[in-house]
Amino acid sequence: MHSDLFGLGSMIHTKILFAADTIEKYGDVAGYLRQKGFPEIMIATNGDEVLRHLNDHTPDFAVLDVNLPVLNGFQLCRIMKSGAIKNSINIPVVLLSGTDKTYLASQLAKSVGAYGILHAPIAMEDLLHLIYHACHPKKVPADKARVVQYPVKVMVAANDANTVRILEQIMSAEGYEILVVSDTKEAMSALEIEKPQIIFLLLNVTTGNELDILKRIKNAMPETIIVVTVERGSEVMIIKFMKAGADDYIIRPFDEKTVAGVCKNAIKKYQMNCLGKHVNEVELKFHSMIEGMVDGVILMDTHGKMTLINRAGREMLGYLDIRRAEDGSIVGFHNIEIKEICNEIFVKKQRYISCEIHTKENEEKYFVVIASPLRGVAGEKAGIIVVLRDVTREYQLQHQVVKTERLYAVSNLIAGAAHELNNPLAGIQLCADLVLNEPSISEKAKKYLNRIQKETDQIQSVIKSLLTLTGNYTLSKEPVNPNDILEEIVEQKSDQFEYANIAIFKFLDEKLPIVFVDKNQVRRVFLDLIENACASMGEGKNEKRLTIRTEGQREKVRILISDTGPGIPKEYLTRIFEPFFTAKNIKHSKGTGLGLSIAHSIVHQHSGRIYVESELGSGATFVIELPAK
Repeated sequence: MHSDLFGLGSMIHTKILFAADTIEKYGDVAGYLRQKGFPEIMIATNGDEVLRHLNDHTPDFAVLDVNLPVLNGFQLCRIMKSGAIKNSINIPVVLLSGTDKTYLASQLAKSVGAYGILHAPIAMEDLLHLIYHACHPKKVPADKARVVQYPVKVMVAANDANTVRILEQIMSAEGYEILVVSDTKEAMSALEIEKPQIIFLLLNVTTGNELDILKRIKNAMPETIIVVTVERGSEVMIIKFMKAGADDYIIRPFDEKTVAGVCKNAIKKYQMNCLGKHVNEVELKFHSMIEGMVDGVILMDTHGKMTLINRAGREMLGYLDIRRAEDGSIVGFHNIEIKEICNEIFVKKQRYISCEIHTKENEEKYFVVIASPLRGVAGEKAGIIVVLRDVTREYQLQHQVVKTERLYAVSNLIAGAAHELNNPLAGIQLCADLVLNEPSISEKAKKYLNRIQKETDQIQSVIKSLLTLTGNYTLSKEPVNPNDILEEIVEQKSDQFEYANIAIFKFLDEKLPIVFVDKNQVRRVFLDLIENACASMGEGKNEKRLTIRTEGQREKVRILISDTGPGIPKEYLTRIFEPFFTAKNIKHSKGTGLGLSIAHSIVHQHSGRIYVESELGSGATFVIELPAK
């Protein structure tokens, strides 16, 4: 009967759709089926082609590779069983797996409605049995297809031929795939390759090797179910084996009903183990992904109680003004209320809400807060997802762009204004000089003319400063030793230091490299910083000390000017070099706010760097770095 059934003469009009990314991946499946009486074979190599065949030529049976490109076999089977494609819901689907050799793959195949799943290497006869059982059930025994539909792999590790024979008979009748090994080395090797779901381990209580084997198997494949078999009268050893990792036991001699029951329980436990392993892996990936994010992520229930927070979230919460209830749940932060968030996303059905937070207390920070609903499996409201994004850097860059554009506009304005002002100023000064040289001029007139000259000189000085600030100034560079400039300034202002009771400490590097700079401009920077330092100590009660230090490094020269004044607030450290910035709440802050901006511009034009280090109550140190010649 069977030879006639599977022979060449049996031409059955059954259209079969066979799809694999490579046609030869599982052997010559199409050629084999044609030889066995199925001439109508449709071939596909990706998910799109499968959909085209399903729409144009509805097959009677489908054989799909689980690793098809575009849409894989699991996805295609789910689509077919959903009724999304006309007339495909009742098409039997057998999935072929070349990589997913696990019981979990079989469970997934069942969940999407597949008729069966076969793992590589594919036994062609098993595929043939499934086709006949699904399409022509009267032509093949039903139990034959049941055996190959979703086979469970069982390994028997024993060297007792009689026990092996009995187990093989019982489990073959139940439809399990049997693998027999007789020693430890073979067992461990087969375990890695075959990956069985159940292992029957025949234990000999007279040796101690079995416990070691059991532990090694459990360490290699913790989800695999191990059933130990022991002789009657050795029940006391069962506790020892169970502690070593065994999942169940059978006492010899055993019957078919006992083995079948143990296997059914083992399959359920294996399924739970695989599911638990999968859940743990997903949780680990999820945790790693959340912890690795640069954005803060907070999950909380609708009452504000946190259920999860990542590292970035914990750091960002330190900058926010958090308001908590007595039970520790978050009521709100800054101007955001948790009740308002819940109302917007759950009552008003907003997909998400977004707002900005600006903090100044410890450190100026900008945050964007995005809150969206967290729903359960059935769509019920389960909580809130809050994402905190630190956008301080973006704000700083935006501010820098605005400042650059503003300076560019101011630069053009100043350059034009300076040109227009210098011409009349020169005329005023020339007229004043001519009148002063007149012999008949009165003393009163001379007094006013001198005042005019002094004021015009001051106006020209301001114009020159503005031109320096905007970079519209040509440097006259020459080799200079910064120590010489500093010594000159200290000597020039010695009387002022003595009058103000300021002690001068100089630590000048005798081997300081030469710098190639505009001497007058650099002198102006040093002089402005020293005068600012003296002014900061003017009203202080602490000991007044001005420290000037120079250091020669590999490719640059560092000049440090320190004072013992009140210091500079942390929030001003990055802003004091901005044009027209004045800290009005600092008592010693005077002037228009151009001095440090001009110093910054001059140093920048020399390809150098200037910055300040300070803390309130501990004075300030201005550092200038210039490239060595």
